[in-house]
Amino acid sequence: MRKRSSRIKCLILIVVTACLLASCSKPQPVKPGKVMNENADRQPIKTRLVKVEEFPPIEYSILMPAVSKSEGRTKEVIFYRDGGEIYARLTVPQGQGPFKTIIITSGLYAPLGRYSDKAEHYSEHGFAVIEFLCQNGTRPESGEDPAFLGNFVVDQIKDLYAVIDSCEYLPEVDTSNIYLYGHSMGGIVVCYAGTYRQDEIKGLILVDPSFYAPEIMWFEDEVLIDRDLYPILETCKIPVIIFTGTEGSFGEDPDFFKPALAAFPNVQFFVIEGATHTMDGVEGEHLVDLSVEAIESWG
Repeated sequence: MRKRSSRIKCLILIVVTACLLASCSKPQPVKPGKVMNENADRQPIKTRLVKVEEFPPIEYSILMPAVSKSEGRTKEVIFYRDGGEIYARLTVPQGQGPFKTIIITSGLYAPLGRYSDKAEHYSEHGFAVIEFLCQNGTRPESGEDPAFLGNFVVDQIKDLYAVIDSCEYLPEVDTSNIYLYGHSMGGIVVCYAGTYRQDEIKGLILVDPSFYAPEIMWFEDEVLIDRDLYPILETCKIPVIIFTGTEGSFGEDPDFFKPALAAFPNVQFFVIEGATHTMDGVEGEHLVDLSVEAIESWG
């Protein structure tokens, strides 16, 4: 009995150890911690209305963001849009701000913290970085993709707008030097938001953007944004850089990016050897280094 008991204990220990090692090998979502929420019953501090040609105006309201009291270089932040909470992380470099700032819009249902390695690497180059989780950014229990992708994208555009507008209340952020980073579906959100508000944005960093998405953007009621993306990109005068990889990403199709590269007036394009759709590890660091070089060349 003692030998059998010892064997069982050893087996349990092996299984638990294997599970721990497996969990350490993947990026883990960051659970929003306790951030002082002093905005519960306040009136909106700003209401914005962004009008785009013949489409309905994109209207939303924001509250003052709530920031954690952390002493470290990464702080938890809650932004607010139309009464809802947008959980975020602000990572700043060493030194005295305000800093040039990169705002990261995530891929479909990517957890908060998915891009923290890139945020840390950007901060080593002197940039502040805001990662945020859109209000509709958590995968539903059904596991299904959005039924009305058009409404989903518009809601994410509004959340990105709210984060941009709230930056003026973060002393670490240089609001005259804001860059938008979008990965996968977030790249499409950034294309719309960055082009519509290009007077306020210094440049766009698009990482394996899902340029096919507008073709399947259905709306529950009225159409809210143009589903024909490329004519919109033709109006984007700010500099753009597009990244893709050679392994498990859109870069495997040599023709996938041709329409976008033809549409953007000022664009650079990089294919990173060995990079997957998520651009992790050494390839992700290379992406950060190349984008920093590009930003410095933009002036």
